[in-house]
Amino acid sequence: MSERLLKFWRDWRGPLRAMSDRLLKFWRDWRGPLRAMSDSLLKFWRVWRGLLRAMSDRLLKFWRVWRGLLRARSDRLLKFWRDWRGLLLFFVIMIVFRSAVADWNQVPSGSMQPGILGGDRIVVDKLAWDLRVPFTDIRLMRWSNPERGEIVTFDNPVDGRLFIKRVVAVPGDRVEWRRDQLLINGERATYTPLAESDLFGLMMEKPRNHRFYREQLMGGSRVVMFKGRPGTGEWTDSPQRLFSPIKEGCAGCELRASTAGSALSKAICRCCNHGACSSFPPFTVPEDKYWMMGDNRDNSTDSRFIGFVDRRHIYGRAHAVAFSVGDNYWPRFRRFFTDLTN
Repeated sequence: MSERLLKFWRDWRGPLRAMSDRLLKFWRDWRGPLRAMSDSLLKFWRVWRGLLRAMSDRLLKFWRVWRGLLRARSDRLLKFWRDWRGLLLFFVIMIVFRSAVADWNQVPSGSMQPGILGGDRIVVDKLAWDLRVPFTDIRLMRWSNPERGEIVTFDNPVDGRLFIKRVVAVPGDRVEWRRDQLLINGERATYTPLAESDLFGLMMEKPRNHRFYREQLMGGSRVVMFKGRPGTGEWTDSPQRLFSPIKEGCAGCELRASTAGSALSKAICRCCNHGACSSFPPFTVPEDKYWMMGDNRDNSTDSRFIGFVDRRHIYGRAHAVAFSVGDNYWPRFRRFFTDLTN
Protein backbone atom coordinates (compact mmCIF):
# COMPACT_ATOMS: atom_id res chain seq x y z
CA MET A 1 0.00 0.00 0.00
CA SER A 2 2.90 2.34 0.82
CA GLU A 3 4.32 1.80 -2.67
CA ARG A 4 0.91 2.62 -4.23
CA LEU A 5 0.66 5.83 -2.16
CA LEU A 6 4.22 6.77 -3.11
CA LYS A 7 3.45 6.17 -6.81
CA PHE A 8 0.22 8.25 -6.52
CA TRP A 9 2.17 11.12 -4.93
CA ARG A 10 4.85 11.03 -7.62
CA ASP A 11 2.19 11.08 -10.37
CA TRP A 12 -0.09 13.80 -8.90
CA ARG A 13 2.22 16.10 -6.88
CA GLY A 14 2.75 18.33 -9.94
CA PRO A 15 -0.95 18.88 -10.74
CA LEU A 16 -1.78 19.31 -7.04
CA ARG A 17 0.96 21.89 -6.62
CA ALA A 18 -0.29 23.75 -9.73
CA MET A 19 -3.86 23.70 -8.42
CA SER A 20 -2.78 25.02 -5.02
CA ASP A 21 -0.82 27.81 -6.73
CA ARG A 22 -3.91 28.75 -8.76
CA LEU A 23 -6.14 28.82 -5.66
CA LEU A 24 -3.56 30.95 -3.81
CA LYS A 25 -3.35 33.35 -6.77
CA PHE A 26 -7.18 33.55 -6.93
CA TRP A 27 -7.34 34.41 -3.25
CA ARG A 28 -4.62 37.09 -3.56
CA ASP A 29 -6.41 38.65 -6.55
CA TRP A 30 -10.01 38.51 -5.21
CA ARG A 31 -9.68 38.82 -1.44
CA GLY A 32 -10.02 42.62 -1.67
CA PRO A 33 -13.22 42.62 -3.77
CA LEU A 34 -14.70 39.76 -1.70
CA ARG A 35 -13.94 41.65 1.49
CA ALA A 36 -15.53 44.82 0.03
CA MET A 37 -18.59 42.85 -1.03
CA SER A 38 -18.98 41.31 2.41
CA ASP A 39 -18.62 44.78 3.96
CA SER A 40 -21.29 46.11 1.59
CA LEU A 41 -23.69 43.27 2.43
CA LEU A 42 -23.07 43.83 6.15
CA LYS A 43 -23.70 47.57 5.76
CA PHE A 44 -26.87 46.86 3.76
CA TRP A 45 -28.13 44.55 6.48
CA ARG A 46 -27.37 47.09 9.23
CA VAL A 47 -29.21 49.84 7.31
CA TRP A 48 -32.22 47.83 6.12
CA ARG A 49 -32.75 45.28 8.88
CA GLY A 50 -35.02 47.65 10.79
CA LEU A 51 -37.13 48.35 7.72
CA LEU A 52 -37.28 44.66 6.79
CA ARG A 53 -38.23 43.77 10.35
CA ALA A 54 -40.97 46.44 10.35
CA MET A 55 -42.25 45.19 7.00
CA SER A 56 -42.36 41.61 8.21
CA ASP A 57 -44.21 42.77 11.34
CA ARG A 58 -46.77 44.60 9.20
CA LEU A 59 -47.27 41.59 6.94
CA LEU A 60 -47.73 39.39 9.99
CA LYS A 61 -50.22 41.85 11.47
CA PHE A 62 -52.07 42.05 8.11
CA TRP A 63 -52.31 38.26 7.99
CA ARG A 64 -53.58 38.07 11.57
CA VAL A 65 -56.27 40.71 10.84
CA TRP A 66 -57.37 39.38 7.44
CA ARG A 67 -57.07 35.65 7.87
CA GLY A 68 -60.40 35.51 9.72
CA LEU A 69 -62.10 37.61 7.04
CA LEU A 70 -60.58 35.55 4.24
CA ARG A 71 -61.56 32.35 5.99
CA ALA A 72 -65.12 33.65 6.42
CA ARG A 73 -65.28 34.68 2.77
CA SER A 74 -64.00 31.30 1.63
CA ASP A 75 -66.63 29.67 3.83
CA ARG A 76 -69.30 31.86 2.24
CA LEU A 77 -68.11 31.00 -1.26
CA LEU A 78 -68.08 27.33 -0.37
CA LYS A 79 -71.57 27.59 1.08
CA PHE A 80 -72.76 29.52 -2.01
CA TRP A 81 -71.34 26.81 -4.28
CA ARG A 82 -72.97 24.05 -2.24
CA ASP A 83 -76.33 25.84 -2.28
CA TRP A 84 -76.35 27.04 -5.90
CA ARG A 85 -74.12 24.63 -7.80
CA GLY A 86 -77.11 22.86 -9.33
CA LEU A 87 -78.49 26.09 -10.77
CA LEU A 88 -75.05 27.26 -11.94
CA LEU A 89 -74.41 23.95 -13.68
CA PHE A 90 -77.87 24.20 -15.24
CA PHE A 91 -77.02 27.66 -16.65
CA VAL A 92 -73.69 26.42 -18.03
CA ILE A 93 -75.37 23.43 -19.67
CA MET A 94 -78.10 25.65 -21.10
CA ILE A 95 -75.56 28.08 -22.60
CA VAL A 96 -73.66 25.21 -24.22
CA PHE A 97 -76.97 23.69 -25.35
CA ARG A 98 -78.08 26.93 -26.97
CA SER A 99 -74.75 27.32 -28.75
CA ALA A 100 -74.45 23.83 -30.25
CA VAL A 101 -77.76 21.93 -29.97
CA ALA A 102 -80.83 24.19 -30.14
CA ASP A 103 -81.64 27.85 -29.62
CA TRP A 104 -84.46 30.34 -29.81
CA ASN A 105 -84.03 33.62 -31.70
CA GLN A 106 -86.20 36.70 -31.79
CA VAL A 107 -87.18 38.00 -35.23
CA PRO A 108 -86.87 41.81 -35.18
CA SER A 109 -88.07 42.63 -38.71
CA GLY A 110 -90.67 41.63 -41.28
CA SER A 111 -88.30 40.38 -44.00
CA MET A 112 -89.77 36.85 -43.78
CA GLN A 113 -93.42 37.89 -43.81
CA PRO A 114 -96.00 36.49 -44.15
CA GLY A 115 -94.66 33.19 -42.78
CA ILE A 116 -92.60 34.75 -39.95
CA LEU A 117 -93.63 38.01 -38.31
CA GLY A 118 -91.60 40.55 -36.41
CA GLY A 119 -91.81 39.62 -32.72
CA ASP A 120 -91.85 35.87 -33.32
CA ARG A 121 -89.55 33.75 -31.16
CA ILE A 122 -88.15 31.01 -33.38
CA VAL A 123 -86.89 27.60 -32.24
CA VAL A 124 -83.71 26.74 -34.17
CA ASP A 125 -82.37 23.20 -34.58
CA LYS A 126 -78.54 23.43 -34.59
CA LEU A 127 -78.09 19.69 -35.06
CA ALA A 128 -79.95 19.66 -38.35
CA TRP A 129 -76.82 19.15 -40.46
CA ASP A 130 -73.75 18.88 -38.22
CA LEU A 131 -72.22 18.90 -34.74
CA ARG A 132 -70.35 22.08 -33.87
CA VAL A 133 -67.91 23.01 -31.11
CA PRO A 134 -69.85 25.41 -28.83
CA PHE A 135 -69.20 29.13 -29.41
CA THR A 136 -67.21 28.44 -32.62
CA ASP A 137 -67.89 27.56 -36.26
CA ILE A 138 -65.67 24.45 -36.05
CA ARG A 139 -67.59 21.36 -37.19
CA LEU A 140 -66.80 18.02 -35.55
CA MET A 141 -69.19 15.98 -37.70
CA ARG A 142 -71.36 16.71 -40.73
CA TRP A 143 -74.15 14.46 -41.99
CA SER A 144 -76.06 16.73 -44.39
CA ASN A 145 -76.34 20.27 -45.78
CA PRO A 146 -79.10 22.89 -46.05
CA GLU A 147 -81.60 22.23 -48.82
CA ARG A 148 -83.66 24.53 -51.01
CA GLY A 149 -86.70 25.96 -49.26
CA GLU A 150 -85.40 25.52 -45.69
CA ILE A 151 -85.49 28.52 -43.35
CA VAL A 152 -82.06 28.94 -41.75
CA THR A 153 -80.16 31.25 -39.42
CA PHE A 154 -76.74 32.56 -40.41
CA ASP A 155 -74.25 35.35 -39.84
CA ASN A 156 -74.58 38.27 -42.21
CA PRO A 157 -71.24 38.32 -44.12
CA VAL A 158 -71.26 42.13 -44.09
CA ASP A 159 -71.58 42.98 -40.40
CA GLY A 160 -71.92 39.62 -38.59
CA ARG A 161 -75.51 40.12 -37.44
CA LEU A 162 -77.67 37.02 -37.09
CA PHE A 163 -80.13 36.74 -39.99
CA ILE A 164 -83.00 34.38 -40.74
CA LYS A 165 -83.85 33.75 -44.41
CA ARG A 166 -84.92 31.01 -46.78
CA VAL A 167 -82.42 28.95 -48.79
CA VAL A 168 -83.27 29.61 -52.43
CA ALA A 169 -80.26 28.06 -54.18
CA VAL A 170 -77.55 25.60 -53.15
CA PRO A 171 -74.02 25.17 -54.57
CA GLY A 172 -74.07 24.48 -58.31
CA ASP A 173 -77.58 25.90 -58.93
CA ARG A 174 -78.13 28.26 -61.85
CA VAL A 175 -80.22 31.16 -60.55
CA GLU A 176 -82.08 33.98 -62.26
CA TRP A 177 -84.36 36.64 -60.78
CA ARG A 178 -86.42 38.00 -63.69
CA ARG A 179 -89.16 40.59 -63.16
CA ASP A 180 -89.79 39.41 -59.57
CA GLN A 181 -89.96 35.79 -60.69
CA LEU A 182 -87.48 33.13 -59.63
CA LEU A 183 -85.83 30.62 -61.98
CA ILE A 184 -83.65 27.76 -60.71
CA ASN A 185 -81.72 25.61 -63.19
CA GLY A 186 -83.96 26.85 -65.99
CA GLU A 187 -87.22 25.99 -64.18
CA ARG A 188 -89.52 28.96 -63.64
CA ALA A 189 -91.48 29.25 -60.40
CA THR A 190 -95.26 29.46 -60.63
CA TYR A 191 -97.11 32.15 -58.67
CA THR A 192 -100.72 31.59 -57.66
CA PRO A 193 -102.52 34.54 -55.97
CA LEU A 194 -103.92 33.74 -52.55
CA ALA A 195 -107.65 33.68 -52.19
CA GLU A 196 -109.36 36.36 -50.12
CA SER A 197 -110.25 33.76 -47.48
CA ASP A 198 -106.57 32.88 -46.98
CA LEU A 199 -105.54 36.41 -46.01
CA PHE A 200 -107.13 36.18 -42.55
CA GLY A 201 -104.79 33.38 -41.53
CA LEU A 202 -101.70 35.48 -42.25
CA MET A 203 -102.15 37.56 -39.05
CA MET A 204 -100.70 40.68 -40.68
CA GLU A 205 -101.69 44.31 -40.35
CA LYS A 206 -103.36 45.64 -43.51
CA PRO A 207 -102.74 42.56 -45.65
CA ARG A 208 -104.70 44.13 -48.52
CA ASN A 209 -101.85 46.61 -49.03
CA HIS A 210 -99.70 43.79 -50.40
CA ARG A 211 -99.87 41.08 -53.02
CA PHE A 212 -99.56 37.49 -51.81
CA TYR A 213 -98.71 34.50 -53.97
CA ARG A 214 -98.00 30.85 -53.42
CA GLU A 215 -94.63 30.29 -55.04
CA GLN A 216 -94.05 26.73 -56.24
CA LEU A 217 -90.68 25.60 -57.55
CA MET A 218 -88.80 22.27 -57.74
CA GLY A 219 -91.24 20.51 -55.42
CA GLY A 220 -91.27 23.27 -52.80
CA SER A 221 -94.04 25.68 -51.91
CA ARG A 222 -94.23 28.82 -49.79
CA VAL A 223 -96.24 32.05 -49.56
CA VAL A 224 -94.38 35.21 -50.66
CA MET A 225 -95.46 38.83 -50.71
CA PHE A 226 -94.78 41.94 -52.81
CA LYS A 227 -95.61 45.60 -52.40
CA GLY A 228 -98.69 47.04 -54.01
CA ARG A 229 -102.42 46.39 -53.86
CA PRO A 230 -103.89 43.50 -55.82
CA GLY A 231 -105.12 44.58 -59.24
CA THR A 232 -102.57 47.38 -59.65
CA GLY A 233 -100.38 45.31 -61.96
CA GLU A 234 -98.15 42.31 -61.58
CA TRP A 235 -94.38 42.42 -61.98
CA THR A 236 -94.32 45.74 -63.81
CA ASP A 237 -90.76 46.97 -63.34
CA SER A 238 -90.11 50.64 -62.87
CA PRO A 239 -87.21 52.18 -64.85
CA GLN A 240 -85.46 53.08 -61.58
CA ARG A 241 -85.39 49.47 -60.34
CA LEU A 242 -84.14 48.09 -63.67
CA PHE A 243 -82.08 50.65 -65.54
CA SER A 244 -80.75 53.20 -63.03
CA PRO A 245 -76.99 53.68 -63.42
CA ILE A 246 -74.62 52.22 -60.83
CA LYS A 247 -72.97 54.77 -58.57
CA GLU A 248 -69.26 55.03 -59.17
CA GLY A 249 -67.28 52.93 -56.67
CA CYS A 250 -70.41 51.59 -54.98
CA ALA A 251 -68.70 52.27 -51.66
CA GLY A 252 -71.57 50.97 -49.54
CA CYS A 253 -71.64 47.60 -51.31
CA GLU A 254 -68.01 46.79 -52.12
CA LEU A 255 -67.62 44.35 -49.21
CA ARG A 256 -70.83 42.46 -49.89
CA ALA A 257 -70.12 42.23 -53.65
CA SER A 258 -66.43 41.31 -53.27
CA THR A 259 -66.97 37.55 -53.74
CA ALA A 260 -69.35 37.82 -56.70
CA GLY A 261 -68.65 38.05 -60.41
CA SER A 262 -68.57 41.40 -62.19
CA ALA A 263 -72.17 41.29 -63.46
CA LEU A 264 -73.45 40.08 -60.10
CA SER A 265 -71.45 42.77 -58.28
CA LYS A 266 -73.15 45.49 -60.35
CA ALA A 267 -76.57 43.97 -59.62
CA ILE A 268 -75.83 43.88 -55.88
CA CYS A 269 -74.72 47.52 -56.04
CA ARG A 270 -77.92 48.48 -57.84
CA CYS A 271 -80.04 46.77 -55.19
CA CYS A 272 -78.11 48.47 -52.38
CA ASN A 273 -78.48 51.90 -53.97
CA HIS A 274 -82.19 51.68 -54.76
CA GLY A 275 -83.49 49.44 -51.99
CA ALA A 276 -84.93 46.69 -54.21
CA CYS A 277 -84.19 44.62 -57.30
CA SER A 278 -86.87 43.07 -59.47
CA SER A 279 -84.35 41.53 -61.91
CA PHE A 280 -80.95 39.92 -61.50
CA PRO A 281 -78.55 38.50 -64.12
CA PRO A 282 -78.21 34.70 -64.34
CA PHE A 283 -75.43 33.27 -62.18
CA THR A 284 -74.22 29.97 -60.74
CA VAL A 285 -73.88 29.55 -56.96
CA PRO A 286 -70.22 28.71 -56.16
CA GLU A 287 -69.10 25.68 -54.17
CA ASP A 288 -69.76 25.89 -50.43
CA LYS A 289 -71.94 29.02 -50.91
CA TYR A 290 -75.69 29.56 -50.61
CA TRP A 291 -78.14 32.11 -51.99
CA MET A 292 -80.72 33.37 -49.47
CA MET A 293 -83.90 35.39 -49.95
CA GLY A 294 -86.64 36.63 -47.66
CA ASP A 295 -90.28 35.82 -48.36
CA ASN A 296 -91.07 39.54 -48.20
CA ARG A 297 -89.44 40.05 -51.58
CA ASP A 298 -89.60 43.86 -51.67
CA ASN A 299 -88.43 44.39 -48.10
CA SER A 300 -85.64 41.94 -47.34
CA THR A 301 -81.89 42.46 -46.95
CA ASP A 302 -80.92 39.11 -48.40
CA SER A 303 -78.35 37.78 -50.90
CA ARG A 304 -79.43 40.44 -53.39
CA PHE A 305 -77.79 42.90 -50.97
CA ILE A 306 -75.19 40.88 -49.05
CA GLY A 307 -74.10 38.36 -51.69
CA PHE A 308 -73.42 34.67 -51.11
CA VAL A 309 -73.42 33.10 -47.61
CA ASP A 310 -70.66 30.66 -46.64
CA ARG A 311 -71.72 27.21 -45.47
CA ARG A 312 -69.70 27.59 -42.25
CA HIS A 313 -71.73 30.68 -41.31
CA ILE A 314 -75.06 28.79 -41.44
CA TYR A 315 -75.89 27.58 -37.93
CA GLY A 316 -79.35 26.06 -37.75
CA ARG A 317 -82.73 25.36 -39.30
CA ALA A 318 -85.82 27.21 -38.07
CA HIS A 319 -88.23 24.62 -36.73
CA ALA A 320 -91.22 26.39 -35.18
CA VAL A 321 -92.54 29.58 -33.60
CA ALA A 322 -92.29 29.08 -29.84
CA PHE A 323 -94.30 32.21 -29.03
CA SER A 324 -95.01 35.62 -30.52
CA VAL A 325 -95.75 39.14 -29.29
CA GLY A 326 -97.10 42.18 -31.14
CA ASP A 327 -96.03 45.80 -31.10
CA ASN A 328 -97.53 46.38 -27.64
CA TYR A 329 -96.04 43.10 -26.32
CA TRP A 330 -99.49 41.56 -26.44
CA PRO A 331 -99.18 37.81 -27.07
CA ARG A 332 -100.28 36.47 -30.45
CA PHE A 333 -101.68 33.22 -29.08
CA ARG A 334 -102.64 31.91 -32.50
CA ARG A 335 -98.97 31.86 -33.52
CA PHE A 336 -97.75 29.84 -30.52
CA PHE A 337 -96.11 26.54 -31.60
CA THR A 338 -96.63 27.24 -35.30
CA ASP A 339 -94.66 24.76 -37.44
CA LEU A 340 -92.25 26.30 -39.98
CA THR A 341 -91.01 23.13 -41.66
CA ASN A 342 -94.04 22.70 -43.92
